[in-house]
Amino acid sequence: MKFFGIGLGLGSLAGLGISLLPNPQTGHKVKEDVRLFLDGTKNDASALVTSTKQATQAANELMNNLPQAEQTVKDIQNNLTDFQSSIKPEVDQMKENVSNLTKEAKDTADGIKNEL
Repeated sequence: MKFFGIGLGLGSLAGLGISLLPNPQTGHKVKEDVRLFLDGTKNDASALVTSTKQATQAANELMNNLPQAEQTVKDIQNNLTDFQSSIKPEVDQMKENVSNLTKEAKDTADGIKNEL
């Protein structure tokens, strides 16, 4: 543990010394660049926390509403099945009527051809 404390102290002193040196590319002190980086990182971390909270709330809301949505889908399926069953006789009658009309039209057309 003694060596850890010595290493931590030496690292802190080295970091302090480096932060006081100017950046050769911009002429600004490295301390300013580090501060800007840390501010950006802090803002990113804050945005991540906010987004995570919002995602958690949305997931919870979805899980709470899922049973109701599933029941609604089942109700719609049942209503559709009931509707299809109720109109089946009428659809079958319409198909029969169309078939009869088609046959009558063909017979009429054949009769006209024979008269010509």
